Amino acid sequence: MTSPAPEFLETGVPNLDRILGGGIPRRALVMIIGPPGSGKTILAQQIVFHAASRGDATLYLTGYSETHDKLLAHSRRLAFFVPGLIGQHIQLGSLPDLLRSGAEETGDAIVATARAQDASLVVLDGFRSMRGFMEDDQAAAYFLYSLGAKLALQGTTTLVIVEGDPYEASLYSEMTVCDTVVALRRERQHSRHRRVMEVLKTRGATPLEGTHPFTLDHTGLTIFQRFETWSAAAEPGWNPDRAAFGVPGLDALIGGGLNVGTTTLMAGSPGIGKTLLGLHFITEGSRAQEPVLFVGFMESPAQLREKARVFGMDLQAAEAAGRARFLVLRGHDLEADEIATLLAEDVEHRGVRRLVIDSAAEVQRSVGFEGRVPDFLSSLVSYLRGREVTTYLTLDVPMIVGPELQLADTPLPVLAENLLLARHVEYQGSLHSVLSVLKMRFSAHERAIYEHTVTSGKGFQIVGPAPLGEGLLTGMPRISDGPPAQGQG
Repeated sequence: MTSPAPEFLETGVPNLDRILGGGIPRRALVMIIGPPGSGKTILAQQIVFHAASRGDATLYLTGYSETHDKLLAHSRRLAFFVPGLIGQHIQLGSLPDLLRSGAEETGDAIVATARAQDASLVVLDGFRSMRGFMEDDQAAAYFLYSLGAKLALQGTTTLVIVEGDPYEASLYSEMTVCDTVVALRRERQHSRHRRVMEVLKTRGATPLEGTHPFTLDHTGLTIFQRFETWSAAAEPGWNPDRAAFGVPGLDALIGGGLNVGTTTLMAGSPGIGKTLLGLHFITEGSRAQEPVLFVGFMESPAQLREKARVFGMDLQAAEAAGRARFLVLRGHDLEADEIATLLAEDVEHRGVRRLVIDSAAEVQRSVGFEGRVPDFLSSLVSYLRGREVTTYLTLDVPMIVGPELQLADTPLPVLAENLLLARHVEYQGSLHSVLSVLKMRFSAHERAIYEHTVTSGKGFQIVGPAPLGEGLLTGMPRISDGPPAQGQG
């Protein structure tokens, strides 16, 4: 006989329940620990107001860190704050006032008050200040254990907010008696701080492992799951269809279009037409009635629409019908998991068939920890492949004209099934733009190097074979006497 699934208290914090493995187990003793300014109190209040909005009675007890007046004044700025719930479903109390009577008496008073109010949730905010009233660490641990056990018997969940480092040895005894331990911390990353959350321990649930970044603003905490923990790819099938660019010369080079469900990396010099080609790609998809998504970081939706219009593409009707969407994110202080979450939400909600990410460098930069880049990008590519999303990513080649071609700082050339390269070439006193298909994993393709142009009203166009020369892709060609190489591969 299987045991019944544990009951969970819904937190109301975006993505937190999923990270916890379902939510906070009811009747559990839960510790939220972190340094000053990490967001502990706001997280606790967010949970409390969500519970109160559902009609659950809560008891919120504060320590020395903040008076009730300051607590309410600061909370009023937050979107989840509902003044009418204070005194109705949320009762405030003072821990220092209770502790003057002794630890045992304090515990009994908390239990009695929770019982009288039929509270489903009790919060002890500022437990670190309470420890001064205890004889030692063991006494503090016993107080928590006893209080949590008594409240659990009457169906109440206990949330303890502790200021400190979760790896501080003096707190181990208190953490041991808790059913769930959630750690918040701030990490310095170059010139900015990033906030991350980690579930160190939970009983009766299976949390998502690793650290999960979160943002803190007027809405409270928004947590983004570490993408690798939830993005398991579906088993990719095989779709024989092609996703064309709508650029006749280019589509001819790649056998009629990209293989559906594959990922294409377009590496090239700045200004070579990478973004424009991405606009061609989603425009052609919208013509075929496919839901398309363009994810960008630099140009605004208005600028992208105007660029498309100038070069002969009109996405207005597709946007109005919901088939096309521009998702432009800030180009700084980005979290890779935030990008992936927003992207995946649209893929699942609209059934996106074509995706443009402009550019891959911004995504890679947002990962933060360099050693994680291959795992994150591999998970992203696998996720999209499993949902038959045909993906086009752009990547700047740093040197506009020159002999060096460096793609070693990204795993995408290996992860992507298709690789295109476009460069500016100085040839006999003129600047030319050339393109070559370096790789198509599932298709024959033209191996010659072709020249292309970008013109108003027509956009990206293949002119024909590149000028006679050797070393064109290095940007420093040498004149050749023979015809350009042609052929399939």
